[in-house]
Amino acid sequence: MRAPRRLAADLGWRSFLVAQVLFAGMLASVMLHPLLLATFAMIVVDLVTRTEPIGTARSLLLLVDVVNIGCGYASFLLLGWQTLTRRERSGFWKVVLATPLYWAMMSVAGWRAVWQLWRRPHFWEKTPHEQFTADP
Repeated sequence: MRAPRRLAADLGWRSFLVAQVLFAGMLASVMLHPLLLATFAMIVVDLVTRTEPIGTARSLLLLVDVVNIGCGYASFLLLGWQTLTRRERSGFWKVVLATPLYWAMMSVAGWRAVWQLWRRPHFWEKTPHEQFTADP
């Protein structure tokens, strides 16, 4: 995206627009994930503590939350599953269990990045790496 016109020319406008939508969707899913989980938790608590039935609007909101969370995690996990070898798949259940924590950490990182962009726009928090030297 450093040269959007050149990228659009290389990809074609249709592929370029699809890439933009996918990128925006990934960012939105990371940033809105806490809101989705909070809404889900509030409705579940309301269901458990309520004595009368919940209304149609809350039922639909709960359904939307469950479908979004389930489909989001499932697509994430299925894409990962397809890239693994047979030997690597044996421990995949650990990834399944860690997925909600992983998504929560991605949200924290996303919101931290927004905060840093707003408060310190020229700060670049890089991961330290050892210097690479090629073997002779």
